[in-house]
Amino acid sequence: MNIAIIGSKDFDSLEYHIHDSLTFLGHEVFHIDISDVIKIPYRYNYYATKLFKKYDDYIFDKIANKVIEQAPDLVIATYRFIHPNCIKKIKTNLRNTKVIHINPDAITTFENQQVFASDYDAYFTKDSFIVDFMKDKMKLNTFYLPEALNPRVHKPIKRDRFQLENEINIDVTMFGTMYPYRARMASEVIDSGVNVALFGVPDRRFPREEITKSFRNEYITGDRKAEVLFGSKIVLNNFHYAEINSANVKFFEINGIGAFQLCDYKPVLEEYSAVDVEKFTYKTIDEAIEKIKYFLDQPLLRHEISKKQCEHFHKHHTYENRMKDILNKLNLF
Repeated sequence: MNIAIIGSKDFDSLEYHIHDSLTFLGHEVFHIDISDVIKIPYRYNYYATKLFKKYDDYIFDKIANKVIEQAPDLVIATYRFIHPNCIKKIKTNLRNTKVIHINPDAITTFENQQVFASDYDAYFTKDSFIVDFMKDKMKLNTFYLPEALNPRVHKPIKRDRFQLENEINIDVTMFGTMYPYRARMASEVIDSGVNVALFGVPDRRFPREEITKSFRNEYITGDRKAEVLFGSKIVLNNFHYAEINSANVKFFEINGIGAFQLCDYKPVLEEYSAVDVEKFTYKTIDEAIEKIKYFLDQPLLRHEISKKQCEHFHKHHTYENRMKDILNKLNLF
């Protein structure tokens, strides 16, 4: 099948993994992002499309033309800010092509609601709360689609785990942008006396000074991310507050890598996990600190839980699984 993707080409992005998984499944993939139609830095394009309506129309009209030239059987859109006219033009010119949108974001990040203004044939989103809202309130053809892991990227390091933990020498790792909510939680753990390493960048507008000493000044992806997470005794994953009934992509990636994680409790985690969720979740920051200190003294239990989760997630929660699910729902597989 010929499939077009409209979205980022950045490594470790949702679109990267969709492309990789569809190719792995034997499909022909045409992947286009904004930088393919105009050669200026992405951030300038992004803000120009937000500020200037004619420029917004112009960019996405060029993207629509590139997609139409390929005449794919299916178009997968992921950008949340795709102009509705782009989708309209593709559907008008490719009447036998299905055009869908996959939204991986928390419900607070719908830009100017371009997704709701566009007439996609189907919508896929990860939170059952927003699925019900889209179906019941707007009568959109919406399906539930959790996040996933890429088994060719998010996989355990083939090293002796105890030896790697000694080399990495980190009790608790947190990674990603240290937004104010995440930074406050990190500072509570640090203040409790736990050895915490922060990978990523501080919040640019409101950096929290008391956590700066814990930054490693390194943004981790790919094999390096797998090495750091697998070699850390605990990975603390605090979900965005807008994850109403969903889990972030880190939850799946960490389990795919085989690291031991503690994360916020959500009822939906019971649907994903092979292990009792009470063992690796917390409902308060005090409970998180208590469990961190408990599991630091239980290496064999940590390794047992993470190994079981890793095997389960590689079997049930890969992007290949998700892509097959999408194609089945669209009657294309």
